[in-house]
Amino acid sequence: MKHAYALSFGLLLLASTARADVPPLLRANAWAQARQRGEGTVTALWNGVDPFIFRDKTGRLVGVEVEVMEAFAAWVRRRYGVRLTVNWVEVPKFEELLPYVARTRQAGVFGWGYFSITDERRRQVRFTPPYMPDLSVLVTNSRAPDLQTDSAALLQLRRGEAFTMRNTTMADDVTALRQRLGPVPMRFLPDDYDILARISRQENAFGYLPLSLYIVALQKGMKVKRQPVLTTRREGFAGIYPLHSDWQEPVEAFFNSPDFSRLSHDLMRKYLGPRMSELVTDELARAVPETDVSLLKLEKEIVTQRFVDAAVRVQQEKIYRNLLVLGAVLALVVALTLYGRFRSKQRFNQTLEAQNRLILDQKAAIELANRRLELKVLQAQLNPHFIFNSLNAIQYFVTLDDKKAALRYIAAFSRFLRDLLDGATAGRVSVARECRMLEQYLALEQARFPHKFRFEVTAETEALEHEMPSLLVHPFVENALYHGLLNRPGGEGRLDVRFATEGADLLVTVIDNGVGRDQARRLRQRKTTADLTPHERLVKDRIGLLNAESTAPITLSTTDLTDAGGQSAGTRVELRLPLAVSTA
Repeated sequence: MKHAYALSFGLLLLASTARADVPPLLRANAWAQARQRGEGTVTALWNGVDPFIFRDKTGRLVGVEVEVMEAFAAWVRRRYGVRLTVNWVEVPKFEELLPYVARTRQAGVFGWGYFSITDERRRQVRFTPPYMPDLSVLVTNSRAPDLQTDSAALLQLRRGEAFTMRNTTMADDVTALRQRLGPVPMRFLPDDYDILARISRQENAFGYLPLSLYIVALQKGMKVKRQPVLTTRREGFAGIYPLHSDWQEPVEAFFNSPDFSRLSHDLMRKYLGPRMSELVTDELARAVPETDVSLLKLEKEIVTQRFVDAAVRVQQEKIYRNLLVLGAVLALVVALTLYGRFRSKQRFNQTLEAQNRLILDQKAAIELANRRLELKVLQAQLNPHFIFNSLNAIQYFVTLDDKKAALRYIAAFSRFLRDLLDGATAGRVSVARECRMLEQYLALEQARFPHKFRFEVTAETEALEHEMPSLLVHPFVENALYHGLLNRPGGEGRLDVRFATEGADLLVTVIDNGVGRDQARRLRQRKTTADLTPHERLVKDRIGLLNAESTAPITLSTTDLTDAGGQSAGTRVELRLPLAVSTA
């Protein structure tokens, strides 16, 4: 299909150079003509890439720009009573699209290819109002070092090789960067994903790409990395149509209508995901300082989820192979059983009973393995979170040029990381070890946020002898710190973690004097619509899986604390676990 469109468009170009008028296939009505008749045709020329405009697995044309154009046609019918037919024609090369729209004599020709709005292009064509902010980011190989300053980036990229597309704003960005870098090799490739593929294969390669396209590539598993420097912002992405076109009035009315505002929000969520949609439509549009932090968190979540998904796929394949083997064994058993039926009915019944018991035992074993696999997956999602926070702290000290503090922090972090990884592998640890890991973690956080909070981790002597699931308390401590204490408007916060035995249970208590759950929830909902944080959901899921393997369940209760005036004064979390004697 792509080759057929390319051939058709080549023939059309030849015909247009031989005649003053455009070819019959691309004839498009003027707005005045369509309005007078009550119907008309517009031609939409396109050259695109996922998620803007592309063909899905069935060959159907989809994407943000496709739905915008089709929505415009439907809106014109509702608003003006004019029935529009959209004729889609693919342009094989991006660089050919704008010149053709600029020179066509037909008013009803539109071009789509996530065009960046620039003054130079405004002199050639007319732009629709933008449908998405335009942020171009510097992309390198995932193995390249993190470049935190412009000077560091310039020093590193002088040894690299640039890749881009001709006649694009991305090429303009690379050209401007090369003026600061010097004679760095620059090579042209036909489309964005060719550029991304080359960068993912070549360690010293780099280029500029739209932020939304980079996020999609990251979700596809490409080994690329965004560098948080040398970013370029423009007015936005938009469609194009001829300067002489009389379609400006309905175009402007549609893009400025409440209908388009709702459509734009829905399309961002559909093609970019809820998190990226929030960044694109809100934070990026306002260019607030929190954008890079939120984007960094999103990138880390995507990479972490990719590793988790890979681990799950491996385990699922392993279970599938085992089930195939089990099926083959069962088939053989059935065949032998049928053969034995001819010899002895009694022996047949005995064999059948034995096989039924085997199936039940194997089924129970598979269910147990699935539960343990789910626990491993949940644990794998929790562990990177602690590591990312510590790495951010190290970056903070390095940025302050406090080498001594950075070295002390790195030494403490290495001890914590060693215990963290050992605990994750062991599954269960002693209460004494869990206390030590909590103290290490809170000491690291206290170094990041000096004078913000005090803490105390205490344990009864009897409690130290027992075991518990590793890292089970960490999310509650982290939640109290980040959502309670660090949001406290004034004064030093207090965090107490206590381990005690109570009858046949181990009682873990986490108490803070932070802002409380209601205020923390309001602060969190400014950035997300979810009622629970990802880690709160993970902990609840993990407790559920642990309870499925035990006759004595783990219970969790949370109490809001108030002062004498009835105002929020913090939160108390109680975690009650069945006692387990340590084998260490």
